[in-house]
Amino acid sequence: MKSVLEILLRPIRRRFAVLGLLGALVVTLTWWLIVAHGVWLAVEWVSA
Repeated sequence: MKSVLEILLRPIRRRFAVLGLLGALVVTLTWWLIVAHGVWLAVEWVSA
């Protein structure tokens, strides 16, 4: 028989797992946008 605490914590763990994945995705996308912007600025500077 599962403990009451484990039953109550399961949805909270799932929610935090989803938030963690979404947070990682946002950080990764932000990082790549910053890198792409830096590359674009470098190309503009070189071609000027």
